[in-house]
Order: sequence, then structure tokens, then C-alpha cells
Amino acid sequence: MRTVSVSSIVFLLACCSPHYVVPQLKFSQGSRLADPGYVESSVKNISDEELFDAFRADLPAIGEILRISGRGEFRNAYERWGTYWAAKRQPKYITRDHQFLLDTETLKSYEKARLEAADRPADRDSILARASLLKRNIIRTWGDAVIDFGPVVDFNREIGQSGKYGFHYWSWSKPLLTAYVLTEDQSYLAKFDELFHRWYEQRKSITRGFPELDVVYYELGLGTRNRAFIEYYFLPYKNRTWQTHERMLKTILGAARWLYELERGEGYRPGNWQIHGCYMLAQIAMVFPEFRESEEWLRMALQRLQEHLHQDFFEDGGHSERAPRNYTLATYLSYRNLSYLLSVYNVGEDIAKQIRQRMGNTIDWWISMIAPTGEIPAINDSHRGLFPAFVLQDGAEFFRKPYVYGVLANLLGSKPPETPVVFPSFVSRHMPASGFSVMRSDWQRDALYMNINYGKWNGSHTHYDMFDFEIYAYGKALAIDAGLGLTYDDPLYVPWYRSSRAHNMVTVNDQNLDREKCEGKNVVWSSGTQLDYFAAEHDGYARLGVHHRRQIVFAKPHYWMVIDDLKCDRSGDTLTWYIHTPSPLERSDGGYRSTSTPGMLVAPVVSPSAVRFGKGMAASTSDLAPGKTEEINWLALDRISSAGSANRFVVLLAPYRQSAASVNCNALSETHFQIRGEKFTDDLYISSIPLNDGTVSTDACCVLIHREAGLPARVGIVQGTFLRINGREVWKSGTPISTEFELA
Repeated sequence: MRTVSVSSIVFLLACCSPHYVVPQLKFSQGSRLADPGYVESSVKNISDEELFDAFRADLPAIGEILRISGRGEFRNAYERWGTYWAAKRQPKYITRDHQFLLDTETLKSYEKARLEAADRPADRDSILARASLLKRNIIRTWGDAVIDFGPVVDFNREIGQSGKYGFHYWSWSKPLLTAYVLTEDQSYLAKFDELFHRWYEQRKSITRGFPELDVVYYELGLGTRNRAFIEYYFLPYKNRTWQTHERMLKTILGAARWLYELERGEGYRPGNWQIHGCYMLAQIAMVFPEFRESEEWLRMALQRLQEHLHQDFFEDGGHSERAPRNYTLATYLSYRNLSYLLSVYNVGEDIAKQIRQRMGNTIDWWISMIAPTGEIPAINDSHRGLFPAFVLQDGAEFFRKPYVYGVLANLLGSKPPETPVVFPSFVSRHMPASGFSVMRSDWQRDALYMNINYGKWNGSHTHYDMFDFEIYAYGKALAIDAGLGLTYDDPLYVPWYRSSRAHNMVTVNDQNLDREKCEGKNVVWSSGTQLDYFAAEHDGYARLGVHHRRQIVFAKPHYWMVIDDLKCDRSGDTLTWYIHTPSPLERSDGGYRSTSTPGMLVAPVVSPSAVRFGKGMAASTSDLAPGKTEEINWLALDRISSAGSANRFVVLLAPYRQSAASVNCNALSETHFQIRGEKFTDDLYISSIPLNDGTVSTDACCVLIHREAGLPARVGIVQGTFLRINGREVWKSGTPISTEFELA
């Protein structure tokens, strides 16, 4: 056997990785999974008698099969079942994905799958090419590794600690099924049948990558692998033997029983694993109502899925694991596909309605988070990459959100329907429930854009980050987070990708902050046509005696000002302000500039004690296939902490399209900054307490006065009740508000 290195389309498996293991070999006292005898005889090694005893005797066609099995004529009974199954009228569908990515799987009718393939001949060719390799036992098993197994596939092949689990998801097999739907060539089904039997014969001898996690009988494996098995079983393979019926029925029954006992006995568990497991339990119940237990399987699965629907998704549409692509997309599509199943099997309309209501919020969340280039941010355990347009198109139609088409047209180049193009009512958006805020200048591809991350810890997929941000401008990524490597087997995953210093944030002694105890507090947000403002505090470095407050001002559409104040209980610690940029930065008058255009000026207003440059890996912005990584640059501004005095970073971030930005900032005082551009002068006042510097008096936390030649001065105020300039009251309010106006 030989391993073939392939760097083409990435097969995304990280969304279902068992890297952070939840032990699934020990169970609650009331669970039958804790009984080895039950697991052995009723799940893993189901006898013929046990299998047929699980069928409903009240169904006429099944009654005849049971009479045959009751005489011990099991081969004849399986053949009769095969005849029944082939004639059974039932919904049939296939999983379609985008470029073989697991987190883009959607259920489609055969007819719709064929129409889509006809519209996208390149996709059709890719499917047939992948299926042709599978017929020769050349399998893309995990990540971007392809293995040529030779004459016989070894399902116990070592493919990395997590890799073996990914291999047993069987998602690599789906091109065989789609190829048959497109061509009706029986050789594709013959190959799947051969592989299924080989797997069945080896399934009890698979060694574990994690001692506490069985490769075959665990939630994600059962929740994903059986999707392919069911879709194969729908298709009319002419040479299907009675042994295939026997083994498929025992596999499906065992999977459903294991999943049911897990979901019943272990209760609601946050995260995506249970969603995948319950989705499969519900699908098995709907596809195989002939099993006596199917009604209870469906009840339990839908109960748990409803719990996740209401507890795992924030009101703003974000998902609890806070990974914009991988886990949000995978769980969203699980519910989208569940809605499809409930519809075609005509069950659970009340639950389908709840799904439509909740998932519509997720569509709004995504269009808020998507960068102007159409990329989804690589925050926490999330790959970067172009967001799949078909997901938003499907959501726009399904949830009746016409403004999504405008976003698709501008950011992803999709052709809008023949109706007037409209855009969302929001441009920038504050989403405190999920812990993200987005500053955006407009809905054009050249827009200036920043996302800010300040949410709660939500399990192992959270990185050691707080107040980190990403910036895009003029169609290019200018500052990004590290994101995630291709898989969790990447040796840099823990020491680099998750680390605090791999994010655009302030670190203390280059140590990771205490993320589990940390979230943004005392958050202030304001958004207007001229000014966006964000401020928050965190105590992630409390163990080192550091309290951090970050303020970000977006003066649209020119620049950002980032102000970090750190209160330190001790002196001598190294405070570091990090920014990671795809383009190198070089020293220039007033700071550091990108060596290519479009670019960005990074201008420290308060001089650091030291400046460092380096490189590190990050989710790629040049190759937008999810999972691709590249080495990028970072700039670090250091200063040594001083107990009891101001420890401050003030950095101007000014993007430019072609020529380097002619922008400079002077600190006229601790609260007054003057920013000059070629055509404007801004006076920015920042203060946590009422200020009066002899010229400006206000109780607002932020005031921006913008002046351009020949135009009235424009003022933006954040959370204030008054503004006086040179002793003259120019604005007043009875309660603290944010507002914008022109000076008379």
C-alpha cells in the first residue's frame, strides 16, 4: 500500500473531529449501554432471531416475513425483505455537497441532484473522477491524504490518532452514490457494496486511536457513517444479496439502539456530537418504521434536537461553539436537513416550524460575519474560505429574506433573482448574545470591515483569545487570526493556533489568558453612519494582576483607532500588542506599512519599548479552500508593565487602496487625539469620566469631530448627555444616548 499526496480540494473533517474526547465507554447506571451483555447481543452482534423479533408483526408484509423467519428460514426471510424493500414506496434522496466538504452537505432529491450537476459540469466531472479512484481503492481518508490501499481496503489502517475516526465516517464514499445517481452505472453500487461488506467483516477488530473512544460505536461515527449506508440502501443495486440485507439491517438496528440508549440515559449534552447522533436516530426511525422501537427512537431524537435548537443557538443566530464556519455550518445543515426529512416523511410539522424560525436568525448572523471578500472568518476552531453561496441562497428562499440576495451578488458574485436588489437594514452589527460585533462601512466588496470577538468560553473549540479582531479593506484581508489547521492532528494546533499570541490581541508575558473564566464585560457599543465604537473589559490575566480594557473607534470610512489600557498590580511584566498580517509590514514614517497594495498603515501613537517581527501559520487568505494554511507575518509592540501607572497602547490602523495612506495621529493629551488625512482633520476625545480640556466639555465616553474643507463639521457622540465647545452648548440630552449631527 502507498500514500499519495494530493493538494487539490480539501476534504473537511475537522467539523466532526474527536480530538477533544468525550468518553463514550462508560455510561449512567440506568443505561443499557452499561450492560455488556446487552451491547454484545442487541447492538454489536445481533442474531437473526433478535433481528426479526425487532420487527412489527402488525404490518401485513412484515407478518409474512416473520412467519418465514419463525421457521428458521432466515435466508429466505432476508430475500423476502429485499423484495419488500425494493417495492416499498418511500422518499429517496442523496447528499450533495460543495467540493466534497463535510460541512456543506444538503439532502436533495435525485432529480434536483441531476439538475445541479447539469448546471455545474465541473462539479460533475470531479464527482466522477473521485468515484473512479474509489473503484480502484484509492481513498481520500482524512484531511488531504489519499491512500492507495491496493487490492483490498484495510479499515484498520492507521491514519493518525483522529484520522481513523474520520475514515470511519465514510463520507469519502459518497461520490460512488452520487455517480450512480448521475449515470445509473451499476459498477458504482457494486463497489460500495464490496466496501460495505469488507467494513462489516472488520468492524469488530478496529483498534482505537483514543482508549476511551470506540471507533465504530461512538456518537459521531454512528451519526455520520450510517447516512452513507442508508443512501446506498435506497439505490437499486441489481446484484444485492441476502447477506447485504442481513448485514445492513443488523448495522442499522444496532446503531439506532446504541444511539437511543445514549440519548435517553445521558440526557442533554451541549456541543455538536449529540446533534449528529440524534439526527441519525431520527432518520433511522423515519426510514425504518418497520422496527417496533422506531416510534420511541423518533420521540427521543426529536426531544433532544429541540433542546439543542433552543439551548445551542443564541438569539442572534450564532451557534454556541462560536466557530463561524465549521460547527455553525455543520449544525445548521443538520437542522436544515432534518427539516427536509420531516417534510418528506410528513411528520413533526411543529418542530419543522421551530427550525425555520430559529435557523432564519443564523442566516442573518452569517451575512453579518461574512467579510467583504465573501470569506467566513477563521475564529476559534473555524476554517477560513469562501462561504458556500448555495447555503445562503437556500436560506434566502427558505426563510424569505430577499436582502440576502443583495449580499450574495456583491460579496460572492452570485446572480440575484430578477427583482430589485435590496440590502440588509443593518451595516455594522452588535451581537452580544454570541459575543461578536462587526464594523462595516457598506455592503460593497471594497468595504472596510472589522470583526471583534469577546464572547464566553464554550468548550474545547474556543481559542485563548479575547478582544481579537480581523480587518478587511478594498477587497483584501489585512489583519487576521490564525484560525485552524487542516485537522486536529496538526502538531501546531495546541501550541500555536489556539494560543493567545496567534491572535490580534494584547498578551502578558506571551502567556495564554485564562479563557474559561474570561469574557468581555461592561460592553459598550454604538453604530452610526460616521462612527462605530466598541469598548469592553476582561480579567483573563487576573492571575498576573492585569485588568484590560480595549476601545475601538471606527471613523468611517477612513481608519480605526485601537486603545488598550492595562491596569497592572506589579511591574516588570511584558505587555505585547499583536497584529498578524498576510502581507509583510515594513518600517515607514509614522509606523509600519504593508509592502503591497491594498495595504494598511499600523501607527503606534504611544511609542512601545520594543518592536518585534515574526512569522506564524494561519488559515490561508490566498487559497480559499477551507483547511488550507500559509505562513503569515506578525508585528509585536512591547512595553514593560508599571504598577500603579498608565499602561497604554494606542494604535492607528489606516487601510489604503493604492498609494500608502497619508494619515497621522498626534496625542494632544491622554484624552484628545488629532488625526489628519489628506482631506480631513478629526479630533477624537476618549474618556471614561467627564472631561473638560478648556475646548471640549462632555460626559460622553467618545466624541469624534470630523472636519473637511468646505463642509460643515460633523460630530459623533457615544453615550453622553451634553457637548460644549469653547463654552457653547452645541448638544444636550436628558438621558445618555449616542447620536450624530452637523455643527451649525
